Amino acid sequence: MIQGELFDIVKEVCEEGIVCIKCNVRQPIGQFNVMKYDNNSDKPTEIKRTCRSCNRDHSRLLKDLKRKHAYPNKEYSCPICERNLKEISKHGQKRLQGWVLDHCHDTRTFRGWLCHHCNTGLGGFSDKLKRLSNAVAYLQNHKEKHR
Repeated sequence: MIQGELFDIVKEVCEEGIVCIKCNVRQPIGQFNVMKYDNNSDKPTEIKRTCRSCNRDHSRLLKDLKRKHAYPNKEYSCPICERNLKEISKHGQKRLQGWVLDHCHDTRTFRGWLCHHCNTGLGGFSDKLKRLSNAVAYLQNHKEKHR
């Protein structure tokens, strides 16, 4: 089964609407962004699970926080990995060549500026301290086994 066919199946299941993962409201499928990852097909392959209204709200929040909190100077280092701008951009990847505004999704407040990798890492753990401590324990356990 190709991705386009899978999209058609998901779309049929979702005809009554999709529940947004941010606002928890069931909305028509037209309120969600449809992504196309296969350039060889006209068919979309994924429906994003955050509604357009929540996406707009999030974009406004980030714009407002960026306006209120100055972008770091040249001497700045990521507070998590401690790398500076030269180190994080050494491979020339556009998305990795600058600082990312990190914010708390619950309080909608600014936390700081991070490198892309560290910001993505926190997001992957959904900012849950328990998940992060489990990850630390997991890595420590592996390291102890293989000394």
